[in-house]
Amino acid sequence: WALENTKTVMEDVLFGVFPEHPEYKLYLSGKTNFRDELASIKEYKGNRDPSHKPKYYQEIKQYLKDHWNAEIIEGQEADDAIGICQYAHKERDTVIVSIDKDLDTVPGYHYNWVKGVFYYVTVEDAAINFFRQMLVGDTTDNIPGVRGLGPKRSEKLLPYGMAANEACQVVRSIYEKEFGTSAQERFSEIANLLWIRREPDQPCPFV
Repeated sequence: WALENTKTVMEDVLFGVFPEHPEYKLYLSGKTNFRDELASIKEYKGNRDPSHKPKYYQEIKQYLKDHWNAEIIEGQEADDAIGICQYAHKERDTVIVSIDKDLDTVPGYHYNWVKGVFYYVTVEDAAINFFRQMLVGDTTDNIPGVRGLGPKRSEKLLPYGMAANEACQVVRSIYEKEFGTSAQERFSEIANLLWIRREPDQPCPFV
């Protein structure tokens, strides 16, 4: 059932939503990730129990490799590979197909296959989405933000339309107020943990 459901999703997206797609790339995260060594404040994804993977996780992963040419990404995450690929083809109408909100920090076309929604993220909005993450953090990946700042508050502090350099300064000021002498070090670590790469081995350009 699990493999049949995976096949249905792949076929619905590739042949139903994008029937004339010239090519596609499917990425899966491997076992190694530079963020594991970078994270010092909290263990990266340390809140996850590796012994409790979803049922049939390995079978589905192998199926995607064997039947859909999925590429296993090592040294970074699948998200980074997606960001790099989208940026490398930014002159073409490439589309990121995902339900991961983290990828909204990458400019370009997006498709949420669960909601069936297409949308476009501008360069400016991608930067705002990133800086909002700097305030909120990412509980899924065990990346801390700033105490007391949730999504609604971050949206008020960093509205769409604000310039990236201004948003960066707002976040820096909040970090300095909250973390004092460790603000710069913390800002750098969190930024590089959250930043989805646009080029190979690229650090966060806002640090």
